Amino acid sequence: MPTATGDSNACLLDSNALLKDLEPSARGRFRMQLQPAELRRGEVLHRPGQPVERIYFPLKGLVAVLSETLAGESVQTGMIGCDGAVGAAEACGSGQPLSRSVVQVPGIALHLSAMAYRDLYDTSPALRWGVQRYMEMVLAEARQSVVCNALHPVERRLSRAILDALDRSCLERVLPLTQETLAQMLGAQRTTVAAFLSRMQRSGLVKTGRGML
Repeated sequence: MPTATGDSNACLLDSNALLKDLEPSARGRFRMQLQPAELRRGEVLHRPGQPVERIYFPLKGLVAVLSETLAGESVQTGMIGCDGAVGAAEACGSGQPLSRSVVQVPGIALHLSAMAYRDLYDTSPALRWGVQRYMEMVLAEARQSVVCNALHPVERRLSRAILDALDRSCLERVLPLTQETLAQMLGAQRTTVAAFLSRMQRSGLVKTGRGML
């Protein structure tokens, strides 16, 4: 008979795009290995130079992917929410992340060891197909981001970043994002972001509060 933890995890699987389509046999085999974990703001899940030991499937919240320069400056180059997984590609490749993954919006995730994930990946055609489609989407978005950064003004990119964050975090209407975080997402100055947020609020597009939208 399934345990309470197993039943609970089985329900949570439907909250992540990559896990919801798992075959019944894969769900039954791996649901006990997929354990819930709180995502705390600022927590580093993966960092360059350290092996990927656990794979995280966010259910709520956001994880930022940060790329750093030799001078130590960092810019956000991706965000992962309930649409994907942290470490899904690296675990089946080199096992070494090239970017830092940091919790940006607190939430909850299901996680399992990299070894168990590779076993699940080999076992489940649905997961393999889902991960492949997800990585295609990530690559397409990275290419589109280059175009947007070159051609679109900050205000348009800010609007898109807010909508993306709201969609992927699976939160309802409120985003706990600071101006500093939004500036890092865009590679812009905080004062620039503050000015555009003020304009958007006067237009009735957003409401801003202390550390939230």
